[in-house]
Amino acid sequence: MWSFLAVFLFSATAFARWGQKNLFEGHNPWSKIPGVQLNADGAPIPQCHMTPAFPPPADRKLTEFVIDLDEDAKTRWNAPTLQFKDGINNMLQLVTGSDSVQEIVKYFDKDMDEYLALFPKDWGDEIRGLATTLDADVGDVFLYNIAYEIFGLCTSIVTQDETGHLYHGRNLDFGLWPAVNWTTVQWELTDALRDILFNVNFTKNGELLYRSTVFGGYIGLLTGVRKGAMSISVDTRFDENHDKYLMEYLKNPTASMQWLSLTTRQAIEDYSSYSDAISFMKQTAFIGPCYVIIGGVNKNEGSVLSIGPNMTLWDQWTIPEAQPQNNTAQPPFYVLETNYDHWEPPPPFDDRRYPAEMCMDEIGSKGMGWYTLYNVLNGIPNRNRLTTYTTLMDTESGDLVAWKQYCDVTECIPW
Repeated sequence: MWSFLAVFLFSATAFARWGQKNLFEGHNPWSKIPGVQLNADGAPIPQCHMTPAFPPPADRKLTEFVIDLDEDAKTRWNAPTLQFKDGINNMLQLVTGSDSVQEIVKYFDKDMDEYLALFPKDWGDEIRGLATTLDADVGDVFLYNIAYEIFGLCTSIVTQDETGHLYHGRNLDFGLWPAVNWTTVQWELTDALRDILFNVNFTKNGELLYRSTVFGGYIGLLTGVRKGAMSISVDTRFDENHDKYLMEYLKNPTASMQWLSLTTRQAIEDYSSYSDAISFMKQTAFIGPCYVIIGGVNKNEGSVLSIGPNMTLWDQWTIPEAQPQNNTAQPPFYVLETNYDHWEPPPPFDDRRYPAEMCMDEIGSKGMGWYTLYNVLNGIPNRNRLTTYTTLMDTESGDLVAWKQYCDVTECIPW
């Protein structure tokens, strides 16, 4: 079992950190894109490319399901899993079925009980139930459920209007592995993921508890809102500790460490306030590095939590100290995170931060709302060929709306 997991996870993690810069070596993805200006090093010069795009086409809006947390864990996901069964199994194959992985799979010990026993609550049984419904191997479903933590990319924004009303928007970018079509520059995994997206209304004791945007076969929380409490999204973070603590956990799993998306799901499920959820996550030792972007209900309740594995880093960046900076005409009104620490500049080969900040600063708090926030997230390069969905959330009302997202015009960049 260890050989399979270690090789798979090390390869995926290394690719995520190295691949963007080197995969397109000799194929400058920006060189032929209309309207993109390049600097002397061939990297794009940041520009706001926002256009009126809200509301998106109605046929892109995601289907909704109810997940009853009082139902048996092994069957509570049956309805969406059965509806998207073929697509989920296709995704499982894409994630776990590459030639290199298949060479190692014969050494994989398929008994996952030791890992699943360390999942919070009865969620280990959710994985077992998914495997049964999908007629799939439980080890493959486990790997699929930790895949985002290895090679996902994203943009998340928590912002407020001039009255202090909060809005939370996010793009989920996923699929920078294992294959790209050079003719269309489309990612195979990204295309497959869009077909299994849906929204979930989680209920407890017959009442709505929280809402989330998920992809079929996945039980963690990457995007979610609990009315009157909090909104959460997560973005992948890369640091030099990732492999060390991940490998240690896989060799010696322990209840003292936890996966990102299970922790965020537990936070939104068990806590009824922004501050309590942050305190809970601050006390959690995460297996890998991550960003948690969280919004509340009151003015200035918006933060980016930059987190290192096993408590090696904790940084909370709040709206009052965030963006825009040093602007006498506009006090800070938003936090914005892509996949790089906010105190460091983004790399030139993956700068989605500065274009989005330019758009946000152009709008200002006076013009902020779902309409304008969606338009920011829809602007290239924040919408790119890896973008699978855009979700907008409002903690005060509890609203969550999500749409499939595409970027297939000539101007779109690969990530």
